[in-house]
Amino acid sequence: MLVSYNNEGMSISSMARISGISKANVVNKIRELGRKIAIPNIKEDQKKYEMDEMAVVLESKQNKKYVIYAINKTSGRVVDFAIGNRTKENIGMITNKVLLLNPKSVLTDRLNIYPGLIPDTIHKVIHHGINHIERNNLTLRTHLKRLSRKTICFSRSREMLECSLKLYLWAN
Repeated sequence: MLVSYNNEGMSISSMARISGISKANVVNKIRELGRKIAIPNIKEDQKKYEMDEMAVVLESKQNKKYVIYAINKTSGRVVDFAIGNRTKENIGMITNKVLLLNPKSVLTDRLNIYPGLIPDTIHKVIHHGINHIERNNLTLRTHLKRLSRKTICFSRSREMLECSLKLYLWAN
């Protein structure tokens, strides 16, 4: 029940008020459910993927981090995500996961880190090439208010952000 509330862009307070349980219990339930969700074991070959980074606020308004993730261009399934700065290490974690899937192509934006991580033969930077993942960014920001820009709502802990994303992306 909490997952469907969270997909509607509701705050923890709103979920607590509507469900009739305390905010602490809502937070504990999100953590409990999020910890149980494992990264999907994807078995694909020769598919197209899009990679992007989405800026988020974590812990305080001055602490800008990124949700770095990859999706299958056709199905829209999220392969994996990482939360942190836009460093070669963080982007490399997601890139390596995509490369293990033997991709046909990997489409990215013009961030200068990608060419050093993705072989030239499969790396593509095409105008409007990552429109699926950019649309997904907007959907995520709409459904998960903790990802919204210029708002008073943000994740106060990395764990809650990770659990919320796992619930949204991979809960069945």
